[in-house]
Amino acid sequence: MSVLEKASQLIDALGIAGEPVSLAHVRSVLGTPKSSTHRLLSDLAALGIVRRTDDGRYSLGPRLLYWGEAAADTFDIRAVAEAPMRRLRDALGESVHLYVRDHDTRICIAAVEARHELRPFIQLGRPLPLRAGAAGKLLLAFAEDDIQGAELARAAADGKRLPNAPGADLRDQLASIRRERWATSVGEREEGVSAAASPIVDGRGRVVAALCISAPTARLPESRFSELRPPLEEYAAEVSRLLQLG
Repeated sequence: MSVLEKASQLIDALGIAGEPVSLAHVRSVLGTPKSSTHRLLSDLAALGIVRRTDDGRYSLGPRLLYWGEAAADTFDIRAVAEAPMRRLRDALGESVHLYVRDHDTRICIAAVEARHELRPFIQLGRPLPLRAGAAGKLLLAFAEDDIQGAELARAAADGKRLPNAPGADLRDQLASIRRERWATSVGEREEGVSAAASPIVDGRGRVVAALCISAPTARLPESRFSELRPPLEEYAAEVSRLLQLG
């Protein structure tokens, strides 16, 4: 494995952790010796890509904020989706998020938050799993076979880490999502949060993003999913048209 590949894995690991982690944790993810892991972390910290906390743990560094903003500006889909996302938020009163797939993770590239004080928080640019959550499952359903196979294997081993994730039922759910072009979830990635997602397609008919509504399960129980489906599909189709025209 090249140094660049190790650096990429390290950055992904820090992003998925969502909080500062120890050198031992990074070593367990990379499977590398302590000396080379420490050297890589130190090199990335010197560049601002990784930040070392006062207690010796590591997290993503400030330079990634700059890169993230620059990368986000290149997503035409974010620009065309902004107005429809705001109208969808106003129509349904809940948070609207736009996700794209990055290999075997999903990333939120745009958000229009609900005006309720109690609402889910999604960090822009943070890698999230594909196998749990409405948007993740929708993107996974249209991913390549090798990506699906790897996620199905991980789902079978989730156990306590994602206790409400589909697990062994994921294969059947993905088949249903491909047929229905619609995905939902209740508490799969985060306890007490429900979501529904509809695909955004490009001019070749490829699913390139997922438009997602999420809210506390108390406001978005499973019984409301059928109510949300027509407006969510309507706005996803609008974003798809705008993307294809642009």
